Amino acid sequence: MLTRRVRGSWRGSALTQRLIRSGFAGSASVTIIVLALIMLFLLREGAGFLGTYRRELETYRRCGLEFCDLVDRPLAQQEDLAGSLRRALSSSLEPLIGQARARRDEALRLKREVDQLTQTQREVFEQAQALPAAQAAAALPEATKALSAALKAASAAVVIAPILSAKQATDLRLQLSTQIPGKEQPLALINQLQQEFLRVDKEAKARFEGLQEAIETLEEAPEDLRETLSELKELALAAKEQATLHHTLEEGRQKLLNAAQNARDPKEKAALLKEAEASHSEPPDESALQAQIAELREPLVLHIGAYSAKVDQLALHLPEAEIQLPEAMELLQKTAQALPRHAAAMRASVPELRQWKADAPVHLRSVLGAFFFGTQWLTNSSWQDFFGFLPLLSGSLIIALIAIAMATPLSVAAAIYCNQFASPREREWIKPVIEFIQAIPSVVLGFIGISLLGDLLKDLSQLPMLSWIPGFPIAERLNMFNAGCLLALMAIPTMFSLAEDALNNVPQAYIDASEALGATQLQTIFRVIVPAALSGMGAAVLLGLGRVIGETMVVLLVAGNRIAIPDFSDSVGVVFQPAHTLTGIIAQELGEVSRGSAHWQALFMVGIVLFAISLAVNAMARAMVRRFELPKS
Repeated sequence: MLTRRVRGSWRGSALTQRLIRSGFAGSASVTIIVLALIMLFLLREGAGFLGTYRRELETYRRCGLEFCDLVDRPLAQQEDLAGSLRRALSSSLEPLIGQARARRDEALRLKREVDQLTQTQREVFEQAQALPAAQAAAALPEATKALSAALKAASAAVVIAPILSAKQATDLRLQLSTQIPGKEQPLALINQLQQEFLRVDKEAKARFEGLQEAIETLEEAPEDLRETLSELKELALAAKEQATLHHTLEEGRQKLLNAAQNARDPKEKAALLKEAEASHSEPPDESALQAQIAELREPLVLHIGAYSAKVDQLALHLPEAEIQLPEAMELLQKTAQALPRHAAAMRASVPELRQWKADAPVHLRSVLGAFFFGTQWLTNSSWQDFFGFLPLLSGSLIIALIAIAMATPLSVAAAIYCNQFASPREREWIKPVIEFIQAIPSVVLGFIGISLLGDLLKDLSQLPMLSWIPGFPIAERLNMFNAGCLLALMAIPTMFSLAEDALNNVPQAYIDASEALGATQLQTIFRVIVPAALSGMGAAVLLGLGRVIGETMVVLLVAGNRIAIPDFSDSVGVVFQPAHTLTGIIAQELGEVSRGSAHWQALFMVGIVLFAISLAVNAMARAMVRRFELPKS
């Protein structure tokens, strides 16, 4: 009897254990299934991107837009170069004309301020003037008297900046207070200051006549080239509109045919087929466009040659002797170095123009290259959308490296102190405080980055004593360094907890053996414990990297959101430039695009790559832990 009871109890216990085990296994299976569904969803939405983008690039080539861009892209630098020369001229003129302009502007400001202070009396005076003759004769004297009194009071009340001399200030107050109501005329002193400014401005510009001519030469040099290119662009855009319309009609026709094929009612099927037949459109005839391209190809080549020769001549004869200010000289030297490169880039487009063919196939590797190595992320463009992954990847990586470089020493040092040096009472408040950072919403950290950290960094960068730091003074308060600082703060709790766990996992036997050999506490920590926990700390750093790469809100708020590859010519100062990120572009644009479009699919492709990067980082962390895992014994 007792044996039967024990067997029954054992069987009941075994059944319970199997049920509990099945429950835990089911939970793990659900997690794996959810992960698989997420991957399938991303692949389903992004899988069609390569085909869609390939079709768009084929239209881009076939309609001649690519041919136009072969010239337009290098030519776009001409405006930047002309702008640099204009900034050099403006900064050189400023010391010569600044005071004269400031005096004129101060007098005009005072005139406007007096007018505003006497606005009510002026309106009353104008209303009295508009009355019939009999009523005006009675109302005008009082209105004139009130306006004159208001002018005298306002002229005495305005504060005149010391840029004007005492005599000029006195004359201006007198002229403002004695204006003839109803007969507004320019004040004598304002006319005098305006004439003085024009004279000084003319004399200053005469000193920089060579630079002015260089600017005009650079701005006028591409006129013939731009005129021919503009004519070709109009034809290409018209061809693209026709091709897009044809593709839209064909897509609608195919949907109708599919609906007709699935329709069961013969009448409905016949109506759908009739509608599909009516929506049929012939492909646009592109022969006229190709003939026009062939006709304008050689004129374009000739214009490019003439323009490049002018740019080369300009680079050789830039008037550096006229420039004295260091900032203007730096601009001029950079422009002088960039002009030959610009001319070379223009000449390099000539063989591409001659080899270009509208019917050349767009291979899949070209589409992959355009996405993964493209330098433009340009959407909602009337010309052509481009989905270049490289600017987003570079922004994400630089911000992540800044965050990890700042978070690693802080989190590891805090973990070593908390684990080895801190007293039990210190541990009770150090660890919760550090881990509490995870509870701060990322949007709140974004607000801190916008309103506090960004302004603080920009103000510090203006200090003369810090001008030696690369990138200072900072032009934009929202930049990669700002985002990296906040992401470092967000990564510290994760890295701290994992690093401390790694220190806790060091076998006590290692510590006892070290102390038995006579090692001090510091020797034990830095020669035994830390080396033994190094794999776990490395995994903590990698998981922290995965944390910052996947963060969205902070980088969207404070990174600056400029889609461009950072200018690495600033060396370390590149971190103070604005940028966009992989996560930020998805959060910013996904809600504004039409479902199923190339833009929609491109964002999901970015999501797939981001997902793959996160998986790779986690796999590396696991591999590091396994590779250097300490023996269990």
